[in-house]
Amino acid sequence: MRATAAAASARCDVVTPPLRLVFLPFLSRSHFGPVAAKADAAANGGGGTAATIVTTRHFAALAPAAVHVHVAPFRFPGGHEDFSLLPGEVSAAEFFAAAEAALAPALAEVVRGLLREGGSSTVAVVSDAVLHWAPRVARECGVPHVTFHTIGAFAAAAMVAIHRHLHLLEAVPDPFGVDGGFPLPVKLRGVQVNEEALAHLPLFRAAEAESIAVVFNSFAALEADFAEYYRRLDGSSKKVFLVGPARAAAVSKRGDGRGNGGAERDPILQWLDGRPGGSVVYACFGSTCGMGASQLRELAAGLRASGRPFLWVIPTAAEVTEQEERASSHGMVVAGRWAPQADILAHRAVGGFLSHCGWNSTLDAVYAGVPLATWPLRAEQFLNEAFLVDVLRVGVRVREVAAGNAATDAVVPAEAANL
Repeated sequence: MRATAAAASARCDVVTPPLRLVFLPFLSRSHFGPVAAKADAAANGGGGTAATIVTTRHFAALAPAAVHVHVAPFRFPGGHEDFSLLPGEVSAAEFFAAAEAALAPALAEVVRGLLREGGSSTVAVVSDAVLHWAPRVARECGVPHVTFHTIGAFAAAAMVAIHRHLHLLEAVPDPFGVDGGFPLPVKLRGVQVNEEALAHLPLFRAAEAESIAVVFNSFAALEADFAEYYRRLDGSSKKVFLVGPARAAAVSKRGDGRGNGGAERDPILQWLDGRPGGSVVYACFGSTCGMGASQLRELAAGLRASGRPFLWVIPTAAEVTEQEERASSHGMVVAGRWAPQADILAHRAVGGFLSHCGWNSTLDAVYAGVPLATWPLRAEQFLNEAFLVDVLRVGVRVREVAAGNAATDAVVPAEAANL
């Protein structure tokens, strides 16, 4: 008995070596936010864990105070550092190549520096899934790697399942079901399948195979079945974790959207304070999903015709036209600046969200309990729409996507705002 007690005591006395995590987000605000939030949580979680973010000067200014930042020299024509703000004529492929050229050696420098410091600490790399070269850098440095998905488990699992049956799509009716034992029956149209993302999927999956674990910015009550499906896709024993929501957690309850410990309130929230509960339609299409001029005009007309107060956030001031200025007489138009979306959605005045279905926006809306009118534009947003409308049943489609017509400049009907 004494020996058993002594052994148990010895096990309790074992000290877990401190963990040093190196986070590598992609150079886009929508990607940087969730990764930086998780780095902040790790640094503030106790146990002696230290977190370092490797990024550029532009994003270093957005990093949490508790996180160390290593600034990588990044040079790109025009001085662009944020992928979400790239002009349309700039090559995305060139930006990705420049990001790798700057971030890969910086990542290796940080990891090797931590290893040289010695001690009993454990070093690991956590990188954005789109940075497919990061697992190789971690392997060359001799440290484990974790893949961080800034999209949801549903969308990631659906893309892999679709890719496996891609050769059959032309022979099946449209819409088609997602095959391969998908947790729930879901119907998609061919035009909703992102061919560009599917083309790069084998590269991302091969990189992910080098990781010891995969994490999604999501939570079990929302996507546990899809995370488990994703884990089983390759018959792998690799662990899959749901570690979100990483952005919206700052707002603890639905109320006035103060969300910042009583600091000076944003003018947007002050405007919402004067509106009745559940009366305002919030419209925002994210940082990377700019609309054409005709779509902006139609959206402005639809918001005016809805007869409801609205808050419309437009990422860049350059996109504001006469139509949007006219729309501001019926609501509030915010252009060219960051808006506190989590706090907006948590405000009692907001009754509905007209959204592009980006994953960050999807999480923010679900977390706040706000129904959505869905208008996806690109990438996995069509899959997120299917998740919101067909699986969770917390959204309504603004328009049905007809075969071969995913980019229709459709007028937003007034009833789409009546949530």
